[in-house]
Amino acid sequence: MSRHAPARRDRGVASIEIVGLLPLVALVVSMVLQFVAAAYTANAAESAARAAARAYSLGQDPTTAARRSLPSGIGPAKVTVHGPDHAATVTVHIPRTSVLPLHDVSKTVVMP
Repeated sequence: MSRHAPARRDRGVASIEIVGLLPLVALVVSMVLQFVAAAYTANAAESAARAAARAYSLGQDPTTAARRSLPSGIGPAKVTVHGPDHAATVTVHIPRTSVLPLHDVSKTVVMP
């Protein structure tokens, strides 16, 4: 028998190993996508908080500004404003968009 020829009993082992690894690969890919979605949501929440704080400092409705700045795929935002008219702390809460046990996304921006 040739040294490079596979033994008869080793045939198909590679395909069985690949089939066995597919669930693990799918799990890792889905986890990476969930973390990317969580990071995207956090970035969108920060942008919404900035837009709300800017609108509040200009005398406009901060909730409307926050909701307009959010992408359409991200759910409703709850906007909380604290502070006097000349400075405000705006916090935007967005419900989680992931199946991972992460908390809701909350970003706070202070606008002078």
